[in-house]
Amino acid sequence: MASFLSTFEECQNSFLELARLSGGELRSFPISGLSFETLYLPSKTPKNKLLILTSGIHGIEGYTGSALQRHFLQEKHDDLGILVIHGINPYGFKHFRRVTEKNVDLNRNFDVSPELFQNTNPGYESVSSFLNPPSRYSRLEFYPKAFANILKHGMDNLRKAILRGHYQYPQGIFFGGKAFEPQVSLIRDEVLRVSEGYEKVLLVDLHTGYGQRGKLHLFGDRSPFIDPAYMQEVFGDLAIDYGQEKDFYSITGGFTVFLAKLFHQKAKFAGIVFEFGTIDSHKPKGSLESLYRMINENQKSRTTEDRKDFLEMFYPQDKAWRAKVLMQFEETLKEILKRI
Repeated sequence: MASFLSTFEECQNSFLELARLSGGELRSFPISGLSFETLYLPSKTPKNKLLILTSGIHGIEGYTGSALQRHFLQEKHDDLGILVIHGINPYGFKHFRRVTEKNVDLNRNFDVSPELFQNTNPGYESVSSFLNPPSRYSRLEFYPKAFANILKHGMDNLRKAILRGHYQYPQGIFFGGKAFEPQVSLIRDEVLRVSEGYEKVLLVDLHTGYGQRGKLHLFGDRSPFIDPAYMQEVFGDLAIDYGQEKDFYSITGGFTVFLAKLFHQKAKFAGIVFEFGTIDSHKPKGSLESLYRMINENQKSRTTEDRKDFLEMFYPQDKAWRAKVLMQFEETLKEILKRI
């Protein structure tokens, strides 16, 4: 599985090499001593369709995302424009973390208005002491506390309160920031520049971690800025989980809705998250294990074992998992591209 590499530098250099060979427009955007890159390949037919393919908004998830982007770039796609945004969160990517150097979850930080940061999350506040302990948990400490919170709040309510995001606890997990990270304006300007004149835009944002191990899950958003009829046209009978529906969760500051707002009344827009499951976190046992790893990784006292478990939750080393991910990505994206 040559596409799956081990370090940020390997992924970035491999992407840069492919980008230069492609003959497309390559740009680099410095972020705190590192950078993320964009590659634009104009459509060779009239500017009708644009694909935006993104990776690494949750840094550590960029390893799989980069592999899939580089695999995609090895094929010709002359009938559409392509904008690849590689490694949006380079700090998290390099340091095997999910957040930026400010502990910001970038997928809770994107919007067109700073009113985003006025959002409150009372559900998170009620469990913040459990989610952000003064030091790491042992499993013997974690599970009794977790079960006590489940009994008090209910599993679904607890999960939604946690995953929605918040703007009040700068050291907490799923923190959306106090202000926009630099990526927000940089990506906004780049996307609007490149997309000028395109009639249809498809976003595919690559993620790992949630759901059944080795399975591709498609996550969408119910938003007044997203046309449900066009979503149906593009995705048809493919199963999509929507954040606003039962048994899932909605977020604030999400990247998909941010792009939908940018394209509102400019172009037809369809946005989807490709999420590849790793530890069966759609089930109660896997969900609790995921939370345990998230909490401990966020501690200054985190151990080597914590880091190893965190990496495995977002970038499994299993070759069979990687092969399955690559196959599903290729097959599903090919099917979707026929419909835009």
